Amino acid sequence: MQNRFSELPLGHALQGRYQIIKKLGSGGYGSVYLAEDLRLRGRQVAVKELSDPSDSAQQLFKQEAQVLAALDHPGLVRVSDFFGEGRSYYLVMDYIAGRDLLDLVVDAEKQRRHLPIEKVIDWMTQICDAVGYLHQQQPPIIHRDIKPNNVRLTQKERAVLVDFGIAKIDPKAKTQVMAKAVSQGFSPPEQYGLGSGTDARSDVYALGATLYCVVTLTPPSDSFERLMRGAALTPPSQLNSKVSSALEKVILQAMSVNIAQRYSDAGEMLAALQTATGRPVTQRPSAAVVRRPLMAPIASQHTPVPPSRIESSKPQSAVPSAAVTPQRPSTVGSSSSPGVTCPQCGALVRLGARFCPQCGKTMDTSHRCPKCATPYRSGARFCAKCGGTLPITAPPDAAIQIPSTPSTPSPGPVAIEEVALTPPPPPPNYAAEGLQHFQAGRFKEATVAFESALQVEAQPVDLYVALGKAYSQLQQHDAAVTALEKGLEQHPQAPELHVALGKTLLAMERPAIALEHLEQALGLTPGDADLALLTSNTAFDLGRYSAAAANLELLLRTRSQDPVFRGRVATCYLLTGRVAEAEPLVRDLLQQESLPPAELEFLKGLLNYKKGSQRWAMRNFHDALRLDPRYALAEFFVGEIYAEWRRWREALEAYERSITLNPSAPAAHMGLSACWQALGDSIKAEDSRQRGLALDPDLVANT
Repeated sequence: MQNRFSELPLGHALQGRYQIIKKLGSGGYGSVYLAEDLRLRGRQVAVKELSDPSDSAQQLFKQEAQVLAALDHPGLVRVSDFFGEGRSYYLVMDYIAGRDLLDLVVDAEKQRRHLPIEKVIDWMTQICDAVGYLHQQQPPIIHRDIKPNNVRLTQKERAVLVDFGIAKIDPKAKTQVMAKAVSQGFSPPEQYGLGSGTDARSDVYALGATLYCVVTLTPPSDSFERLMRGAALTPPSQLNSKVSSALEKVILQAMSVNIAQRYSDAGEMLAALQTATGRPVTQRPSAAVVRRPLMAPIASQHTPVPPSRIESSKPQSAVPSAAVTPQRPSTVGSSSSPGVTCPQCGALVRLGARFCPQCGKTMDTSHRCPKCATPYRSGARFCAKCGGTLPITAPPDAAIQIPSTPSTPSPGPVAIEEVALTPPPPPPNYAAEGLQHFQAGRFKEATVAFESALQVEAQPVDLYVALGKAYSQLQQHDAAVTALEKGLEQHPQAPELHVALGKTLLAMERPAIALEHLEQALGLTPGDADLALLTSNTAFDLGRYSAAAANLELLLRTRSQDPVFRGRVATCYLLTGRVAEAEPLVRDLLQQESLPPAELEFLKGLLNYKKGSQRWAMRNFHDALRLDPRYALAEFFVGEIYAEWRRWREALEAYERSITLNPSAPAAHMGLSACWQALGDSIKAEDSRQRGLALDPDLVANT
């Protein structure tokens, strides 16, 4: 029997860095905790603890960490750290704070409405793409626990697959006993032990079952019951008339209890789903990704044979020319698509490619740095790794040119002045190369080129900005932040870097730190109207209405006649107690009717609320919501009024609706915390409070 550990205490800091906030749950062979990264203020992470101390469990856990840390896909939760401490081993992953698909299914079922079919297809194509990426690994990675509550949506409604607790790295190996798990309705028959074992088609079944559940709001019949007892699976079109026959065919084929009748992997299912819904089909890579050790041997098949060895092994007369051309590596694959093996990661690369599409390393290894043995291209002046000066070399295809000679043998050696060395090409312009890649949408190649440019000579501001944007396009926001912060170390007064970093942090749902950088940028360029508006909107969403008003006032001269701008100014004035200044603006906007009706009703409600007329304000806010059901701020003030009336349940529901509409508003989370506290649920109260503080750590001081 396995020994299980007691829960980690709240406040405990693993490695002195990851402070435990609460336990999120447990399953498979590990417990998962929500923690705060003390080095990066406001960043929350999920920390998985191995709960089984056995040697086999530790080995599998380490294997999971090593493999998952190498994955890079926007649809997969990112692994950032792995370590052993005290009683166990720990895996650190990004924490996705959004709602999962099961939450949406439950809410939609309560409201007796189906989720928008286009949205569902968006989410499921994203997840199929992520699982297809797992299946393309070598060996393939089988997730084995795909279900609606393991698919979480970010603030930007990007679907992310979480929880690799029972992932199976090698499909040929027997499943570990501790990792066996089934999710009723979503696991295929072979996961119950019926058949030869799980493979990529097992994930296909779970993807189909998840899609079935989300479009029909109904859990699918269990595969064991279907196979062994003949339980029926209701066709999804009978539960949702918006499910087309083509989409239904994809779902039912994916959910076949006969594994041989399913799609071969998630990539094939993705193509079928895109075809059935009239979307462009994602082109799949022609070769699987091969994971190899990061260390590559110094010598490789790309290294040319030194001329001295040629001279010593062959008679001089046997050399037909003084030109020595490096031998090409042997090709791999069919004759129609020849390729070579990357010396760094082992991936298949087409002949003539300058960079490996998998690891981004240069494919020209005909020359190596004399200090660190890093390959470099002919004509390079400095090593991209150690920065050392490189010897001047001829290009690999350059030759020593010798004038033609008579047919009779030459009586003596060729004079030195008759030998001309082809001049080396100019050093590569990595920055320009990176820009070309970026403009063509090849963002991974762009990051390689920009990183190389930064290691050569000058380090201008725009190069760091371009590198940060390229990483952001790849959804590698942590790498973008690192690049931009390095740029700020070199150029602390560059507003472009502060703006780029602020926008990246907003994409990472860290608005409080983003606001700091946006304000610094605005202080350096006070006349930038667009920046002032972005800074104001960020402060407004955080509930820092005084700061928002101050930034808006910078634009009064240029936008004083813009009704939308004046409405935002009036809102900020009201929320900061400047009722006398706000009232004329509100009266004027109401008279002109220059704003949408919902916003006019909200402004009337806010004015009444600040003047103490709560009942009139409540009526105005409800009218605003009737005109625009997605008015998050109106829902928030409905909650505020109910809270003042001590009607906690109604206040709680209003705050929850506000958070659903705008998850990044910290004040709504704090209001929700107060409701739970008043209702006697201190755990939920603290959870809501921590969510608010994660969005704005200085919230208490600013309210």
